[in-house]
Amino acid sequence: MQTTHRLLNGEAVRIDVPDAVDLPGGTSLGVLALEGAGEMQVTAGSPADLSFFLQITGTALDREVALRGGRMLRHGRYAADPAQGVGWAIDVGEHQLFGFTLPTVDLESLTGFLTDVDVQADPLGAVLTPGGRVTWSPYRTLSIAQVVELPPPAEGGGSEGYGYLLDSRRARTGGLDGDRPGVPVRGGRLTRSGEQERHRYGVLESRDFVTYGLPGEDEAVDLVLTSLSEVLVELAP
Repeated sequence: MQTTHRLLNGEAVRIDVPDAVDLPGGTSLGVLALEGAGEMQVTAGSPADLSFFLQITGTALDREVALRGGRMLRHGRYAADPAQGVGWAIDVGEHQLFGFTLPTVDLESLTGFLTDVDVQADPLGAVLTPGGRVTWSPYRTLSIAQVVELPPPAEGGGSEGYGYLLDSRRARTGGLDGDRPGVPVRGGRLTRSGEQERHRYGVLESRDFVTYGLPGEDEAVDLVLTSLSEVLVELAP
């Protein structure tokens, strides 16, 4: 099964998971550097992704203000805490762009920074072009988070399948060194987390992406590794 998303900078990413029975949702994440005000993570996803974010953070977007260019910014105090920053969201076609600020960034500053970011709607996801006082963070990379649903096991385990999260991060190196550890597989080189890690996961390294396969339960890491051995994450035309 395949799906395609856009990173927030507009690059298209094709994710192919042959043994998946479903690839629901998919969110794009990036970090903006705000001149003199630190950094701000932004996420683009579905309305359901925004609802989940608001629910787990206890944030209510109960106010709105118009940005230059006509888009409406819905906002509210992050976690309903006066000492926290501003939670916010913008409608971008069928997608939602959302995030929250540091406590030192007030609503006036937020609207000013967002005005410096060109936001365009695309069927595959929101596309951002920072300008003025806003750039992409030089310390954080762009990524896609994709849920993978697998079929139930052939023997035992009931009728329910397994799922895991693919966290695919844009690589900066542009190549795979032949001396790097890992098993050669369809999509690059595959390794697994060390025994000292609190939670087990798999790592798939390719020319363009470093992809983490994060199981819902540590016991399912071998199933995730088997699935990752056939996964392909690549830039699409």
